[in-house]
Amino acid sequence: MNQYRTIPIQDLLVGHFVVGIDKSWLDTPFLSHRFLINSHQEIERLRAHGVRMVIIDPEKSSTAPSSPTREPSAPTPGSPIKEVSIPSYKVAEMLTSLHKYLVFKYKTLFDEIRNQVNPDQKIDVQPFVNALAEVEKLGREYPDAYLFLAHLQSTDDETFIHSVNTMFLALYLAHFRKSNHEEAVLWGLSGLFHDMGKALIPLEILHKKEPLTTEEWKIIREHPTDGERLISKHTSLPPIVAKVAGDHHLRRNGGYPDSILFEATDAVTRAIMIFDTFDALTSDRCYRPGISPSKALRTIIDASRDSLDSDWATQFFLSMGVYPVGTVLGLKGGEIGVVTKYHSRHDSPNESNKTEQQFSVLILKTHDGYPVIRPFTRKITWSPSIPPPVEKTYNHSDFMIDWDIIRTHARYWM
Repeated sequence: MNQYRTIPIQDLLVGHFVVGIDKSWLDTPFLSHRFLINSHQEIERLRAHGVRMVIIDPEKSSTAPSSPTREPSAPTPGSPIKEVSIPSYKVAEMLTSLHKYLVFKYKTLFDEIRNQVNPDQKIDVQPFVNALAEVEKLGREYPDAYLFLAHLQSTDDETFIHSVNTMFLALYLAHFRKSNHEEAVLWGLSGLFHDMGKALIPLEILHKKEPLTTEEWKIIREHPTDGERLISKHTSLPPIVAKVAGDHHLRRNGGYPDSILFEATDAVTRAIMIFDTFDALTSDRCYRPGISPSKALRTIIDASRDSLDSDWATQFFLSMGVYPVGTVLGLKGGEIGVVTKYHSRHDSPNESNKTEQQFSVLILKTHDGYPVIRPFTRKITWSPSIPPPVEKTYNHSDFMIDWDIIRTHARYWM
């Protein structure tokens, strides 16, 4: 059995293989806490980030622990640490933890805003920026995990999970567009804080199950303006994040606070409108169930004719595919499965397009409706010129499917 050793940072040597440090993963800029020490600069970088104790794997280390020679060196902030490749299922698990962390922090932030005594108090958003930067780095390892995690939902934490889901969708499209890290983080921040104005809506209105009164609707419609003001005056977030919060409910044929402002909206805002709508459509609400991702995409394409931006609706469709990752499918043979990977996507949202589609489906139930003893993956190839292999699409909540369920079968499909 492998015996790990815990040593102080001053005993760490080039050649040691690190498997853990005494800092929370969220408090460091490192993609993982498992890596080989290749230089003294890497040791100094760990020290510069407050690391005092590390756990090493002697079997994977290539240095003699007793070697005393150590070359002094000043910290090099930009010095990269060579990190071990992380399995896809592990990336998704780490992203799950970050998703839960962000939901918790966002909920705490709303409570602080509601209870703050000093109206001029600044809001500390740095924990969100740090966590989001880590989410973006991890997502580059396994971007489809964004879509799995965007299916997480709860009617108790509806606003907070919706905001984090919207952030994940924004990061997914940023990856599809091959955006750089800084641009992707900006997109993610815009998605995360787009509903910040809801912190000022009374809870009895925000959680009301019955139809809202005219006066209550008036209060709801104030949240974009309130969100833009909160972000602009009380945070250090970029101006575009505030602008998205203020404009995300504008539409070409209506919306609020004033539909005539739609033509002046920027590209990021119009994209966030799409992600906001998609998550709202696919999420269960206390007053109606969510629809399947495929149906939500079709609804968005239809709405792009007179309401949403058609170019961004098309880009979103192209990034997601006909059956987005995480969609639960009823196949023609009767089996039930969930899409785990898209190998090719549409070139056009027009169903007459002849582009061949390839996607993998993890089969979870037989045609008789019984759970399969050993889940297996089926790769499906389909051209829109022939009848689709799918009988019906379902919302993930119909079968209680999210990443927490999928990861238990990771060894069968990763």
